[in-house]
Amino acid sequence: MIDNALFNRYEGLIFDMDGTLIDTMPVHARAWGMVGEQFGYEFDSRIMYQLGGASVRTIAAAIMQKAGMPQARLDEVVAAKRALSYQLIPTESKLLPTFEVVRHFHQQKPIALGSGSHRYLIDVLMDKLAIAPYFNAVVSADDVMEHKPHPETFLRCATLIQAEPTRCIVFEDADLGVEAGLSAGMDVFDVRTREIIPAR
Repeated sequence: MIDNALFNRYEGLIFDMDGTLIDTMPVHARAWGMVGEQFGYEFDSRIMYQLGGASVRTIAAAIMQKAGMPQARLDEVVAAKRALSYQLIPTESKLLPTFEVVRHFHQQKPIALGSGSHRYLIDVLMDKLAIAPYFNAVVSADDVMEHKPHPETFLRCATLIQAEPTRCIVFEDADLGVEAGLSAGMDVFDVRTREIIPAR
C-alpha cells in the first residue's frame, strides 16, 4: 500500500501510464520479440525496459541497432510494433496498485496522465479499464515535440491542469521518466522504490 498522505501537499498529480498505472510492459516486451521474428531478427526486449518512457521510434532504433538490422526499415518496424500493440495490449493489461492513489485523490486534486504512448492506445486502455473520468488532462506522445527525458510531457500536463510545475508530483517507473519529471522542476515518486525524489 502507498501512503496517500505523502501527496497531500501537492497541488497537482501527474502519472505515467505504462508500468506505473497499467501493467503493459510484459506485453510490450513480447510484442517486440514477435516483431523481430516477423523481420527475421532477434530483438532484445530488455532494451525497452532500459529506455522506458521513450517513444516507440527511439526504442525501435535502439533495438534494431543491437540486432544489426538496417535503420532504413525503421518505419516498417514501428508500424509492425504499433499494430501488434493495438492487438495485444487492450486484452492483456490490468491496473497496478498505484491507481489507488488516483482513486483516492479523484475530485480532490487535478490529475493528469503524461505518457510516451500514442493517443489511440491510451484511449483504448482507458475505455477498456473505465478510467478516463479520473483524469482532468491527458498528454500523449502525439501531443509533444520532445519526448522523455525532455520535460515537455509533464510541463504540458501541469499547464492543462492549471497547476504550478513546482507544486506537482510525477509518478514514474522508468529512469527517463524520473529524469523528465525532475527536469520539469517537479518532485517524483518512483514506484519502484516507493520513495519521493525531490526536484533539483
